[in-house]
Amino acid sequence: MVKILKIMDYKHMKFSFLFILIWIIGNNCFSNDCMVTKDRGYHCKNDTESRIMFYFDNETEQCLPFLYKGCGGNENRFSNIEMCRINCIPQDYGWCAMKGKAYEDNESSTVICSGPNSDQCPEKYICRHLAFFGICCPKKTEEMFAKNFNPSCAEGNLVKFASNDESFNITLLGKSCSDKFCPENSNCFQQEIFAYCCQ
Repeated sequence: MVKILKIMDYKHMKFSFLFILIWIIGNNCFSNDCMVTKDRGYHCKNDTESRIMFYFDNETEQCLPFLYKGCGGNENRFSNIEMCRINCIPQDYGWCAMKGKAYEDNESSTVICSGPNSDQCPEKYICRHLAFFGICCPKKTEEMFAKNFNPSCAEGNLVKFASNDESFNITLLGKSCSDKFCPENSNCFQQEIFAYCCQ
């Protein structure tokens, strides 16, 4: 019995260490530029045109488009979504949507829900699969995030844009229609978390 408990304690320690390591790496990989709030800047005197740029949104932990006015602003501004992701989101990063709190057991250890010897998620939680394992996240928030992240148009088609290497298309999602990120020939629709464009 003592031996089994020691093995279980070691397993919990191993996963706790893994979470701490990922958290440290993630925090050190984030550029400080990504932590400042979006700033649209101001219209330039030299007639520099406004253009779509991308910023890292701390609430959703996503890179999202906005209309940059051309001058001023801050460093949380990238010319394309890939540059934003490279600078602001570590490749192995993953957690519950909208900074939701992962389910913990009686010993305050995060419950692992995928892989060998994993526990199942309790009611009102679902397993969110990350790079190396899964964690139990609040079901309501995860489902709302998934619905918002994968919208559909009642009429017309979703506006998408090509990735830098043009190997796939990405649905154009923004935080708010007030960010004026939709193309001129499209309409913006606001959801609970994201806005999207239809044409």
